[in-house]
Amino acid sequence: MKLPHGKYLLFAKDLVEHTEKYIVVDCSFPMIPTLAMFLEAAAQCTVGFDREENVKMGYLTMGKDIKILNNINKKEYFFKIEKGAHVAEYHQFNFEVLCKETGVKVVSGTLTLKTEI
Repeated sequence: MKLPHGKYLLFAKDLVEHTEKYIVVDCSFPMIPTLAMFLEAAAQCTVGFDREENVKMGYLTMGKDIKILNNINKKEYFFKIEKGAHVAEYHQFNFEVLCKETGVKVVSGTLTLKTEI
């Protein structure tokens, strides 16, 4: 995935699945992730929707209803990102985070991005 983040802040690694409504992205972290790291990774994953690389820059503007659902003790996860509402350059996405090893859902929430083309 093509993102301008440095080595230690690039959490989204590979696009695993892509449909019109959702994507699944393989993410890994250099340490056990914090909730803020999960939110940043979810924002990075949304790049998977832009197959033609039209978006030049995106800004995370809001996270809401973010919940820790189970114990977070691993460094590798699958993120399922679903498209939500959008108005002009603001896009809302719902996300779920699944432990790559066990398949258990550990985090869920919603984020909003502002994009520039």
